[in-house]
Amino acid sequence: MPKSSPLLDAAILVEAITRQNEADKIVDTVLDGLSERFGYENIMLLLHDASRGGLIPRGSRGYERAGAGSQVPVGDGFIGVVPSDGRILDAADMSDVTPHADRARSGWHEGRPHGATAWPSLPDSMSRIGIPMIVQGKVTGVLLAESRERFAFSADDKAIMTIVASQAGASLCLAESLANEGQDSKAHTSFDQPAGRVFRVSYHTLDDSIFIDNEYLIKGVAGRLLMFMLDAHQREGRDEFTNRELRLSATMRLPKVKDNLDTRLLLLRRRLEEKGAPIRLMRVGRGRIGLRLHGFPLLDRVEI
Repeated sequence: MPKSSPLLDAAILVEAITRQNEADKIVDTVLDGLSERFGYENIMLLLHDASRGGLIPRGSRGYERAGAGSQVPVGDGFIGVVPSDGRILDAADMSDVTPHADRARSGWHEGRPHGATAWPSLPDSMSRIGIPMIVQGKVTGVLLAESRERFAFSADDKAIMTIVASQAGASLCLAESLANEGQDSKAHTSFDQPAGRVFRVSYHTLDDSIFIDNEYLIKGVAGRLLMFMLDAHQREGRDEFTNRELRLSATMRLPKVKDNLDTRLLLLRRRLEEKGAPIRLMRVGRGRIGLRLHGFPLLDRVEI
């Protein structure tokens, strides 16, 4: 057997990433691999959402909160400048930075309307590194690692994370393309009455925000996606949808530029799980998403 080395471990992790064909599995493989093989205790994968003008966390390890629903505006703080700059950013010694200044400089943006989830953070971080995920010259996301130790990240760490970030970005883009191909145009229908309690889903048209029983869930494109599926379920009893129909629906108002719908669905799915909502989304096949309800939803549109 070849002797273990950082390069060999990186190659093994990259191979594991290439074997995944769904966005959530790719994200988990990246984060688990960096954590288990390289010992990074606080890591996060963020994707660039052009329509919202910010970076959205798609997964993390080592933080108390997952941060689904939060974002860092592009150009804001340590993380936010990576998409616009496109270079590796390294803060090797933050021991002389006050907590307040650190939050401002780091981009731990909590601009959270209607009580949206706070951004994940490591309050006593001493080192931080941000690696851009670049696909065909475009920054599609950022890999972030933090440590409570000063000068925690070496040149080898930067090289390893750059290799992994490049493969992660390419795999996520390919997963999105595959999800949009070969989709069955027929959607499964089900008219079974969902069991469980009655719950209210409020949709605010001003910012496409969703509340379940008056508790904020999510907003923007993810909010429109969920409301589209709930409307269809209420009208037609449907509980399965294709990526293609979601993308082509005029109600989605997706940007004309290529939009990573698959990762938006992943964000929505994880947010529902994180909040313990009576709604769940499931993968039921390539390019297909299933809606599962644990109760009967009462839909309410709030026009402001």
